[in-house]
Amino acid sequence: MNKKRFKYSFVLIFLFTVVLVFIDTILTEEASEHYPFIWSLSLIPIILIANMYPKWKVIIGSGIFYSFLKYTTEFSQQINPDNSEINALILGSLINWSIILTIGYFINKSYKLLLKVEELTITDPLTGIYNRRYLELFMEKSIPIYKRTNSSLVFMMLDIDHFKKVNDNYGHQCGDEALRHTSSIISNNVRNSDVFVRFGGEEFAVILPNTDVAEGLIIAERIRADVEKSEFIYKNERINFTISIGVSFYNGDSEEELITKSDNALYKAKEEGRNQIAIIK
Repeated sequence: MNKKRFKYSFVLIFLFTVVLVFIDTILTEEASEHYPFIWSLSLIPIILIANMYPKWKVIIGSGIFYSFLKYTTEFSQQINPDNSEINALILGSLINWSIILTIGYFINKSYKLLLKVEELTITDPLTGIYNRRYLELFMEKSIPIYKRTNSSLVFMMLDIDHFKKVNDNYGHQCGDEALRHTSSIISNNVRNSDVFVRFGGEEFAVILPNTDVAEGLIIAERIRADVEKSEFIYKNERINFTISIGVSFYNGDSEEELITKSDNALYKAKEEGRNQIAIIK
């Protein structure tokens, strides 16, 4: 939920709560008897809160708050309520809580399903790492911040050399295993703060935040060397392959410009013989 919608929702919840208390306060005792379930209107702000924060502790907490508000308001107006009034309050609470728990269950379940769907849209199903969509979302949010704060950033494009030969000689299943193998090696060489994605096909991309060129090249060389010396065995046969890496340094570029620079550096590494690193600042 964006800040504007959150602000409007909060104001609406506050106003609805105030109006609800006000209505109950001005109702005469006779009118209250005709509208015993006036506090069922508290379900509206509770549902709004549940949609803003679809967590069980928040849903139950808001239900407890409005129940407390209900009993406090009612008993402050009636010093000695009779049994019928108390029974009406309790019955109303039971009905409200059954509705709260039912709606809360479906809101919570829908929220978890939505999170799962969102995760699937930014995850590569083959390697289990993030995909290009996630990279685009990350850069869209982060690049303006790096530009404003003048922070350093290194962007790397990595491509498995002669990957087509692996597929042609050993089959696509072998190619898939090679991608997982390479993905695992790269993952072991990047930090938790770094962003590592499968860019497409046999290409990967890595963003190294708050990293200078020298440090970025050290990480790139470590990845290149680890892939070259790694043991990839498919059906009892060892298959050797290497990767080429294109490195670029952020200099106030747009997202597209930064990707293009790294892609050009990768092309340069391929042209110069593969299994090496090329840099374009």
